[in-house]
Amino acid sequence: MTPASTTQDRIAFVQRMGKALHRYGAPAHRLEDALKAMSNELGLKGNFFTTPSAIMYSYDIPGENGIARLQRVHNNAIDLHRLSQLDKLFNDFIGTDLTVTVANARLDGILDESYGYNQITKLFAFTLTSGGASTFFGGNLGDVALSSICGFLLFLIFQWSQHRDAVRRLFDPLSATVISFVATVGAALLGANADISTLAGIIVLVPGFSIIIGSTELVLDHPVSGSARLARAGMTVLMLFIGVLFGSGIAQHLFDIDSLQQVVPPTMPVWLPPLSIVIAGLGVGVLFNNSRRDLPWAVVAVCLPYLAMKFGLENLERAPSLFLGAVIVALFGNMFARAFDRPALTVLMPGILILVPGATSFLSITDIAGGNFQTGLQSAFQVFISGAAIVAGFMTSSLLLPPRKAL
Repeated sequence: MTPASTTQDRIAFVQRMGKALHRYGAPAHRLEDALKAMSNELGLKGNFFTTPSAIMYSYDIPGENGIARLQRVHNNAIDLHRLSQLDKLFNDFIGTDLTVTVANARLDGILDESYGYNQITKLFAFTLTSGGASTFFGGNLGDVALSSICGFLLFLIFQWSQHRDAVRRLFDPLSATVISFVATVGAALLGANADISTLAGIIVLVPGFSIIIGSTELVLDHPVSGSARLARAGMTVLMLFIGVLFGSGIAQHLFDIDSLQQVVPPTMPVWLPPLSIVIAGLGVGVLFNNSRRDLPWAVVAVCLPYLAMKFGLENLERAPSLFLGAVIVALFGNMFARAFDRPALTVLMPGILILVPGATSFLSITDIAGGNFQTGLQSAFQVFISGAAIVAGFMTSSLLLPPRKAL
């Protein structure tokens, strides 16, 4: 394979694969391992350094001057279908005599593929994920209905922002403002809880995954990438909070919330919370653009940590429950990767939804802004405890069942 391509061709292919893996969701530690494996396969001696917005490459070439390059990565978006296809290409490239020319052609096909779900399916995904998430936070039927409305509105804002750069840059605070306004007014009318409905309505924007991955990168000695990812997650939480504060303030200024006629919602049916877990798993799978064949596994990945945490909260404290849930979902991810030869992230990303430390961080800022400093600081401390417990669970699962390979 090596004589059939020039050094520049081989380096260019590694860079293209690195950019694609980075763009569609590979964390720093997995990405650098994959780049190292591909470089070794091509007979290249490379070193790599990744951040959430760039990849730096350096190559030592015998008899020639070394090469160092900086590659900026824009428009990062989790896309589990493309990540799975890139993983298959990576497997074939490492395990067979696939040439660089053929591999580049396959990479072009993956990047140009228009795989995805239609707008109606995405609308239901936004709506049902938010409605289902309200049951995670102890909501009643009024919260389920109101959160579903908020999820529907979030989809409309998302669609509106896709072709408007100015709106897309302000998508998080704008969405939070609209959702908070609707949740504050709707809660008074439907007998719901405004905080629960607001949080469930914007749950897909709360950066729980970024917090976990950033913490994991710090533990695995990737301080620059981990710190940058955590800083970005923190800023996202702050922008969402500003939007929520603004939206609820407008609602309270325009309406006399306390005087609105409230409806007492009916009792929550016992079958609805379990059904909500399944619906949330399907919804998150669609939002992450999971392959259709992997949607049932996404549901399983959401149900397992939910059941583990439910058992843990009945018998243990919150931190051990999160640890148990993280161990189980990470073990499931590693088993999935070994059994189907696809990325563990395919099921890890939906599974992390249940652990949601980002939701706790959001609530802590809300408490502090409302003057409940003690409650807010306690919630903020719980964010660190939760993140540490989840990362420890992921590390423990790697000891019990090591990942099969780089991805």
